[in-house]
Amino acid sequence: MPLPNIDPNLLKGPAFYKVMQRHVISPRKQELNGYPRPHPYCKNRVVINATNLNSFRPKSAVSLALYERICDRCNTRYNVNSTGSPLGEQGVCCYHWGRSFRNPQTKTSNPFTCCGQNSEAKGCTTAKWHISNIENITNLEDYVQTKEKPPPTDDDYGIYALDCEMCYTTEGSDLICITVVSSDCKIAYKTLVKPSNPVLDYNTRFSGITEDDLRDVTTTLEDVQTFLLNLFSSKTILIGHDFGADLRALKMVHDTVVDTSIVFPHARGPPLKRGLKKLVFDILEKTIQNEGHNSTEDAIACMELMIWKVKHFLG
Repeated sequence: MPLPNIDPNLLKGPAFYKVMQRHVISPRKQELNGYPRPHPYCKNRVVINATNLNSFRPKSAVSLALYERICDRCNTRYNVNSTGSPLGEQGVCCYHWGRSFRNPQTKTSNPFTCCGQNSEAKGCTTAKWHISNIENITNLEDYVQTKEKPPPTDDDYGIYALDCEMCYTTEGSDLICITVVSSDCKIAYKTLVKPSNPVLDYNTRFSGITEDDLRDVTTTLEDVQTFLLNLFSSKTILIGHDFGADLRALKMVHDTVVDTSIVFPHARGPPLKRGLKKLVFDILEKTIQNEGHNSTEDAIACMELMIWKVKHFLG
């Protein structure tokens, strides 16, 4: 379907902000999608509802001892020490990095996208360590929250799209890269970030970031938080895909959010969500993530998806 011809002035400034407000999700919807939300009594602490978080679901059904984990990749139970490091010789992590989608009509699973093997096949990839993101929904301290600021004269609090890349550490996933783009798809902020905890896996296949890339990086998560708190107000519209994961990585609470995984829902409904790559191909007829994730490419894709949505609404 060709896009309608829209006055360019409607896609910037206060006019764009006003129409984009229609897609801001409610605090309740944030909660249902695993976003960090303010704790009712404790400052700098949050609550996270992990009920619908697919990546955490296997652990919710298993009773774990204090120093036990279940690997997010291979579903193996393993032990860690008091600092979260895997203990001793517990076997390599053998897993599929691709997905095996279940066909709702045939009730069978398609072959894994990584290797073409059937859904019961042994993993095609190995890693030295098991990894778990359980800490990202249990370590709920030291969060920051965007603050209300004096309203601008034109009531345009700004619109940005944001994407993060993470690595696996002894304390779950840690932020290693962030890109923020403005409503004209220009980079407003981009930086590599020094992980806060010892790294178990740089997740290079997906993050595109290597150990060498981070060797001389000194920017910390706290540095990133400080910059973003200065750039954003609580009413700045932030756009992202499955955005709760990014806010958990940033350890940040923000109320005014547009989530493209919710704006463009999965045909079978929640908690299923369309991947950004497929969404961009289906809607924008563009291919992204050919060589893993790229935070700039993904952030721009989120902004372009919402520009597309607004054009169709206005047209």
